[in-house]
Amino acid sequence: MERAELLERVSDRTAADEQSATDVTRAVLETLGERLSEDEAEDLAAQLPGELSRHLTEGESGRRFSEEEFVSRVDQRMDTVDVPGQEASTAVLGTLLEAVDESERAAVVDQFEQYGFEELLAETDADVDVGDRTPGEY
Repeated sequence: MERAELLERVSDRTAADEQSATDVTRAVLETLGERLSEDEAEDLAAQLPGELSRHLTEGESGRRFSEEEFVSRVDQRMDTVDVPGQEASTAVLGTLLEAVDESERAAVVDQFEQYGFEELLAETDADVDVGDRTPGEY
């Protein structure tokens, strides 16, 4: 998926303008990059447009924090955007799940399930099936 299409989908999901959608996407990708393992962040980044992919890999990876802390960190990174962190997180995650190939989608879903982030997964409106898999299914 190209950058413009990805940001347009985030904008549609959040009812935000283009600049806000860019900020929302950056905030979620940076936070996601912190939580994913370094290898998983690099694998996911490889499937995103260059300027978006760097948000996944620039910071420290593999940090341990809860779903609530994930949303809080997204909120903190979007201090000038009028989109709640929960909404931003599910909008960007849903878009990412649609943007990547099936094996990478399965890996991200597995990671989120291992982290206990089922609520974020359940709230995405991604046009993909993330519920009818067994753990570890690729």
